[in-house]
Amino acid sequence: MARQARLFIPECPVVLELQGVGGQDVFKTREAFAFFRDRLPVSAREEGVQVHAYGLATVGAMVMLQVNDAQQAGRFVQNLNRHFSPVIKDAQPALGGPVWEPRFKSTVVQPGSRSLKACLFVEQLALRVHQTLDLATYPWSSYAAHAGVVNEAWLADLPSYWALGNTPFERQSRYRQFSEQGFSERDQRELSECIHKGWLWSDDAFFQQVDLLANRSARPRPRGRPPKAESVR
Repeated sequence: MARQARLFIPECPVVLELQGVGGQDVFKTREAFAFFRDRLPVSAREEGVQVHAYGLATVGAMVMLQVNDAQQAGRFVQNLNRHFSPVIKDAQPALGGPVWEPRFKSTVVQPGSRSLKACLFVEQLALRVHQTLDLATYPWSSYAAHAGVVNEAWLADLPSYWALGNTPFERQSRYRQFSEQGFSERDQRELSECIHKGWLWSDDAFFQQVDLLANRSARPRPRGRPPKAESVR
């Protein structure tokens, strides 16, 4: 069976998840974390994409992007791996063969409040795998930048982040408040499922609005044949 094309919808952010092949840990040293993080803006610039958020943990990486076509996310990951994999193999010989699972996971996210939730979800990767208890002091996530702890000017603010306030201080303060409130287990479960299955994460109204704009079906079709139309006599 041919692989399903990676979902693309114009002007919608994309969340990517990269996992170590066979579940192996990828980031085992500070140098590995630092090289990958520092490579993100370089690969983004070379491939013409914007990075909204990132989160790294020993088990892998999550990145939130703005792309212009269906192939850009894949080219960005290839660019990233082309530079990262040789360096990490030299530094960590035990990795041996391929570093990442051969096909990364992804979802497209509805702009607005859902995109802000997805941004936080990406940044909380290390929290979910119990690698840190405090994202504000964790150096391998864009949370500290969005919360005003550090400056990473290369990150592209989401419109929903920009709408949090009129000044950087207001936006940073309200993002911290937003992160403290968190979001529901249902939202986290649905977003995680969409990432793993490649479907759009949105409400029903947005899905109806953009389904015809997508390069393929944005959500799974109902099972079975469509009902036959009644004949007109």
